[in-house]
Amino acid sequence: MTQAARLRLGVRAGRLAQIIAEEVAEALKQAHSSLEIEVVKIAASGDHVHDRTKALPGFTRDLDLALAEGKVDVAVHDMTDLPAVRPDSFVLAAVPRRRHPFDVLLTKDGRILDELEEDERVAASTLCRRAQLAAYRPDLRVLSARGGLDAQLKLLDEGEFEGLVLAATDAERLGLHDLVSEIFTTEVCVPWPGQGALALEVMASRSDVLPLLQAIDDGGTRCAATAERAWLNELGDDDDLPAGALANAVDRELVMEAVVVSPDGQEIVRDEIEGPLKSAEALGAKLATRMIDRGAEEILSAARGDLDVE
Repeated sequence: MTQAARLRLGVRAGRLAQIIAEEVAEALKQAHSSLEIEVVKIAASGDHVHDRTKALPGFTRDLDLALAEGKVDVAVHDMTDLPAVRPDSFVLAAVPRRRHPFDVLLTKDGRILDELEEDERVAASTLCRRAQLAAYRPDLRVLSARGGLDAQLKLLDEGEFEGLVLAATDAERLGLHDLVSEIFTTEVCVPWPGQGALALEVMASRSDVLPLLQAIDDGGTRCAATAERAWLNELGDDDDLPAGALANAVDRELVMEAVVVSPDGQEIVRDEIEGPLKSAEALGAKLATRMIDRGAEEILSAARGDLDVE
């Protein structure tokens, strides 16, 4: 079949989503100089800050419908938003090269986490980050950062807390370089599975579109994301858990580390695994199973119970 001459990229109606769409459009134009690209905003979706759950009306639903109804040719997702199990009618056509997967600390005065004083306040929107912050600095007051990124940044500026933790890619895309005081190593915070990666989905029937997107697919990133998502799926594929996982492709090998932490930071299960890149999915699932056997399931069950009470 002849390749499409024009692509409509479906994205959410948030500021970050628009920036991401422009990045994807630029990559596609570099790969296909004559390709016409239109960015289509799908209203009422917004940017995902992990203060809602995918178990409720799906966060991907608006883009799924637009794709299925032919309103867009490609759905552009942040990989962290994409559920592990997807309808057979959708295909993950491309996973572009991953950007910075780590988390960063934003402060107004340039202090890093180790320089904050006892009882000072650090906010984060995800349980994944809050639990690990509580484990690393139990003397700090770790707060939940609610609302969108703009609201969180305003609270930081107004002094509601001394530090704010975000994904490095979000800070970079929003031009917050002056506020970034530290890039966390995984000793401090292992990121949420898929962080820093994008997912481009199309309908399985669109053979005219698939080859166009495959030109910007990065095999190493795809394998790393596959391992991380398999790990998360084995643990339950919740929207936010006190846990993180990060895989890296090194030559033909996959190196992966993960952590599960109780929300108060008192209990920690940390593990890592290595193996052939071609076995990425199996390695991710194996690592999760191993961590479950070491007590991760009890930690996660208690955390889920706490969330139900809230």
